[in-house]
Amino acid sequence: MNKLPYILILALLSSNAAAEWQSIGGNDTETAYVDAAGIRKDRYNITRMWALFDLKQARAFGDMNYLSMKIEREYSCRSRKSRIIAKTAYAGHMGQGELIYSSNTRDKWATVTPDSAEEALWDIACKKQ
Repeated sequence: MNKLPYILILALLSSNAAAEWQSIGGNDTETAYVDAAGIRKDRYNITRMWALFDLKQARAFGDMNYLSMKIEREYSCRSRKSRIIAKTAYAGHMGQGELIYSSNTRDKWATVTPDSAEEALWDIACKKQ
């Protein structure tokens, strides 16, 4: 039995277990948070950051519902691009409760859309320290 998928899921879940979520705003359907203390840059100048989206009403995923989703993105600050590298959905608010969905599939790089929530996240991840 290959234990690698289980190890990856455990690492994904524990990697932001002690996250310090800071609200960055919201709307009628959700509130967005970031773990600004957990922002990290690698040797290739790619920045990683977790965001959490806490929903006002549950959304369906198959035959189950979720109330929050954590998403880890990589940001290329030089080229204004980002991609999702991991996501998890939870039955409860603020990343709590039963794990409904988990994926560590990397999306393709995409240009950050101006005046979007993604741009707001890119600004936080890429702001000059």
